[in-house]
Amino acid sequence: MYWQALVVDRRITQDRLCAAFADIFTLDPSGIVVTDYPELWTGPIPPEPRIHLERFETEGPFPLQLSVFLIGDELERPVADLAGTLTRVKALARRLRATVLFGTGPIGYEEQIRVVPDGTVDIVQLDGDALDEDRFVIVGARPFSELPTEAAQTPA
Repeated sequence: MYWQALVVDRRITQDRLCAAFADIFTLDPSGIVVTDYPELWTGPIPPEPRIHLERFETEGPFPLQLSVFLIGDELERPVADLAGTLTRVKALARRLRATVLFGTGPIGYEEQIRVVPDGTVDIVQLDGDALDEDRFVIVGARPFSELPTEAAQTPA
């Protein structure tokens, strides 16, 4: 399952990425594969559950972009809604000591949810022209006061 496109405010080594994702998803680091875009994944495929991180480095205030793929129900189930995703992204920001942007939620194309290492969450507006160049430049912010109704509901 394609989970998220995460944008990080610093470059992170492969070892630190693996350790952080292993920690927040309670997964053996050998089940995490990191490739640098457009590199193709080669070699043996780890058994499920596993995580595939596709890394792309660029310039600007958020130089690391990650496409995150989760394989296995035990990884997918906890992030099936915004509340679960937010919990994992907060843990990731704290573990990496980095600010992370992601795009799931009640927001528009030029908006992202920003999570800082201390757990603070808000919604930021991005410069549309910079986005066309794969650069993430924040031009405004507004509070993230609560989860939308559909994300806050638990199944009966």
